[in-house]
Amino acid sequence: MPVTETIARPAKCQRCDRTLRVPILCDGCHTLYPAAQAVDHFSLLGLPRRFDLDPQQLHQAYIAISRNIHPDYFGGQPPEMQRLALRLSAAVNEARAVLSDPLLRAEYLLETAGGKSAAEDKRVPPELLGEVMMLREELEETRRCGDAGAVETIRAQVRRRAEATMSRVAGLARGVTEDPGEGLLDELRLELNAMKYLNNLLSEL
Repeated sequence: MPVTETIARPAKCQRCDRTLRVPILCDGCHTLYPAAQAVDHFSLLGLPRRFDLDPQQLHQAYIAISRNIHPDYFGGQPPEMQRLALRLSAAVNEARAVLSDPLLRAEYLLETAGGKSAAEDKRVPPELLGEVMMLREELEETRRCGDAGAVETIRAQVRRRAEATMSRVAGLARGVTEDPGEGLLDELRLELNAMKYLNNLLSEL
């Protein structure tokens, strides 16, 4: 199970000439390839670059790769092999964590398409600020009155708003992989910020 120091992404294994399903591992001879910086999370797991992913397909891809690069598998190998296995295992774990969460997946698609991060653009849809302010005031009043039913009503309102926002996020994220124009990227950034805002509010309810 040799380690190859080539940083470029080969189409075939340089050891057994088998076509590589993912850029970091040969399924046939278990040769490991250091992941190039340009390899994104989707490619790392051998998945299509799109917002809609089958959770079962994602899980199966993760299991198939991680069991072949787990550091324990290389316990008796040279130190450089063990270090590479550790790096690749960490990269695969991060890819799975991001792609298994729809919000993180949309965020990743946005930023890898050239969109702004939440730190760079903190704007939210203008109408949302007014809605949230009103809901917070209602929440304070209902808690002062000890009205549990009213609190649940507010919680349901916020959930519906979050569901509608997530639906817009999904639609925009699908568009990012087709035609990531600047306007679409900006709109997706706004909706993702809105989701963060709403999730924070839900955590208070």
